[in-house]
Amino acid sequence: MLLLALRRSPMTAIAAAVALFVVLDISVLAINLWIAHELDETSVEINLAGRQRMLSQRMTKAALKNIAAPDGSRIAASEVELLDAAALFDETLQTFADGGELTAGDGRRIRMQAIADPVAVELLAQARTVWRPIMQTIRSLGLEGAAPAREHIAQALTAHEGELLDLMNRLTTRIETVSLQRTRILRGIQTGAFILALCNFALVIVLLFARYRAASLRGQQLQGMIDQIAAGVCLLDQHGHVTAANPAALRILGETEQALIGRRVDHALHEQAGVWRGERPDGTQFHVTLSFGEVETEQGRIPLATLLDMSERVDAEAQLRQLALHDPLTGLPNRRMLDDRLQIALAQTQRARHKVGVAMVDLDGFKPINDAFGHAVGDSVLLAVGQRLTACARAGDTVARLGGDEFVCVFCDLNDRAELDALGARLLDALTQPLALAQVSVPLNASIGLALAPDNGLDAEHLLAAADRAMYAAKMAGGHTLRRATSVDPQR
Repeated sequence: MLLLALRRSPMTAIAAAVALFVVLDISVLAINLWIAHELDETSVEINLAGRQRMLSQRMTKAALKNIAAPDGSRIAASEVELLDAAALFDETLQTFADGGELTAGDGRRIRMQAIADPVAVELLAQARTVWRPIMQTIRSLGLEGAAPAREHIAQALTAHEGELLDLMNRLTTRIETVSLQRTRILRGIQTGAFILALCNFALVIVLLFARYRAASLRGQQLQGMIDQIAAGVCLLDQHGHVTAANPAALRILGETEQALIGRRVDHALHEQAGVWRGERPDGTQFHVTLSFGEVETEQGRIPLATLLDMSERVDAEAQLRQLALHDPLTGLPNRRMLDDRLQIALAQTQRARHKVGVAMVDLDGFKPINDAFGHAVGDSVLLAVGQRLTACARAGDTVARLGGDEFVCVFCDLNDRAELDALGARLLDALTQPLALAQVSVPLNASIGLALAPDNGLDAEHLLAAADRAMYAAKMAGGHTLRRATSVDPQR
């Protein structure tokens, strides 16, 4: 039928095939943009869910400072911090459940749709059930302000902090899971469109060469038609060397025709999972699918290679992996990657009989920095802190950001606690130096809790919990100090 249509109206058949190829190509691009949009929306939800964990910890800290502070002015400051954090936590929970506007991490008001996933909705319902009586108790502080009320609030937050943290962690994980599922579906649709584009491309090639045979065109005319194809086409000799290439192939490879002729198409490409990666002469990298075939002509069979640019798809997948495993602000590993690396380090330690150290780092007075200099400066401070911690780490160590102003350093292959103490002192010294930003000098201080495996825990959960308790002890001691974990994991 195709040959019959080609004989009756050859140019119409070719134009229709090329038009279909363009439609499919645009469809693949549209799906790429859709995936990017999904990633943007999901990143906001993941950041806000992660912020909930930081807010729950901030409320507990503020409540504890409120009852422990010796003077009324510090009590008033901690009350304001507690009420602000509680209001933001409550607003985020309500917006997750019902949709609407809320305050983002940079202070902007943004609009969000209600979370529709049934599992996430159930987690939100559980969190709101736990949170509702706590919020009512916190609101009473603004009306009464009495010491018993403040102690009651601190007790309520301390009692339910672990449960709220667990629900917020599970909510963050669920949002990431749903995002990955959606992206897999979109990628499947994209793959289907790509396969159709390949089939249509083959159809275009068939029509072009049928046209060539029907009209007994010479090789120069065939080259002219191939030049109109959006995909890259290279004609080859019997040894696989390029004899001609269309403009699309030259654009994808970043080569001139003179430089490409006589070389193999795959001479500088490396295959991985069916996709070929290469680097253009200007240093930019690209990803393509590469296929080889033959076409029948009056002069005999002519080998050819076809290339389809897959760079946008590969970039979208890399962005998804980055979002799932790294903090979006600092680029450091997030809690998910931290858990994986810490578990690997603990497993290796058991075999090598070395020790693993964990430093829980929390900045002192980070909220006043945000209030005094603005969120942009606050973000710059977090970036600088991540860089300083990374500079203190050794090869094989891990520096991660859990959210807010809380960081974790994992030190591998330690010999004893003294070595961990020395590394902790190096971290504290690095975070004591003021930070110069433009014409602003920002003071820095930190509280650090140290825990050592296997002394303080045999698994990631108990080791991080021990370091977290030690960090709280450093906070309660006035900050700007180190504290060792003293508790021994009950497993031992």
